[in-house]
Amino acid sequence: MTSQAVHASGPTTDDAPDDTRPWTTAAPGPFGVLITATEPGTPVTAVPVPWLRDLTRRHHLVALRGFTAPADAPALDAYARTWGEVMEWPFGTVFDVRAHQDPEDHVFDTGFMPLHWDGMYVDFVPEFQVFHCVAAPGAADGGGTLFCDTTRVLADADPATLERWRGLTLHYRNAKVSHYGGLVVSPLIEPHPDAGFPVMRFLEPVPDGEHIINQPDVGIDGLEGEAAAAELAAIRDAAYDPRHVYVHAWQQDDIVIADNYTLLHTRVPYRRGLPRHLRRVHVLGDPPLPSHVHDHRGTTGTDTQRGTA
Repeated sequence: MTSQAVHASGPTTDDAPDDTRPWTTAAPGPFGVLITATEPGTPVTAVPVPWLRDLTRRHHLVALRGFTAPADAPALDAYARTWGEVMEWPFGTVFDVRAHQDPEDHVFDTGFMPLHWDGMYVDFVPEFQVFHCVAAPGAADGGGTLFCDTTRVLADADPATLERWRGLTLHYRNAKVSHYGGLVVSPLIEPHPDAGFPVMRFLEPVPDGEHIINQPDVGIDGLEGEAAAAELAAIRDAAYDPRHVYVHAWQQDDIVIADNYTLLHTRVPYRRGLPRHLRRVHVLGDPPLPSHVHDHRGTTGTDTQRGTA
């Protein structure tokens, strides 16, 4: 019998560690939990990490709003370490997610970004992404982060589609011009490393009419031309189905913890010059999950290390 994900309808009274705690919980979208502070000055560290970890694994995303956030990058690193072993990159543990004046990669731009999972081009796939919003555009100006719950994509697929997708292996290649790149060969569907239910691994090809810096090459083993394009389009359409996505519209000092084993994510485009600055730390699973990377050597940067405690 195949394990299946349990789709929680939203936070319940069982999700609250103590009714006297100074915060409320709500469902921000089809999945996830929004925790809002009710007393000014409550530090995010007041919310028990074991409870948050359990919430994130069950609901796949937790957003904390109105709390006093870590003051700077070292403080965010210290907070992330309370979640587990943090992942070390060539730049350190804290990644500044913001646009560059002359971007060398679409990661540092403001336009379209392919849906993807983090850690695909390095040795280990992190379990959690810990984000802190330093600055954000206005609510109507874009710049949010779109998350796709792949368990919902698979639950809503018809049996014939699901059977076809189970047999697909995709390959992805990106030039290593910044901190990532190489060749990845991955099944579209694989079991969650801890819970066993099926999840999707998918890097979206760039649609016709979109142009990005350092565009990935995406293909399907055994399919070419129109057949491959049609299959990739079907996967993409299912991933972006409104039933399967939540767009987090950032507010200053939001903290978001996302389940990178289950979710895919991308940036909502925004106008260059608007303030958008996130900090992100990756937390590895226990044990760390090996990636499907075949070659992550490149002409710039260095290979990543496993992580630091």
